[in-house]
Amino acid sequence: MDYLKTLQDKINLLLAKLSETKALNDSLVSKNEYLIKVNKDLETKVKIIKAKEKQLKIVSAINEDNSDKQYFKNKIDYLIKEIDYCIDRISI
Repeated sequence: MDYLKTLQDKINLLLAKLSETKALNDSLVSKNEYLIKVNKDLETKVKIIKAKEKQLKIVSAINEDNSDKQYFKNKIDYLIKEIDYCIDRISI
């Protein structure tokens, strides 16, 4: 009978640990979902900041800064080449 009592105690202990593990798992799943949402929000903010950075480079290129002016010229040249390529593809 002593073995049955020990076995019952161990089963109860395992069930308690299982319950704790399930609670911890639920908590971690919830935290993971929250962090995924925060990550997506931060990625969106980074995209917005990069777009604003490009706008600032374009605006500052209009001013007298040579490095930004060169960036702006390179960007325009690239876009013109892309347009020419598209026109050539349409003509075919």
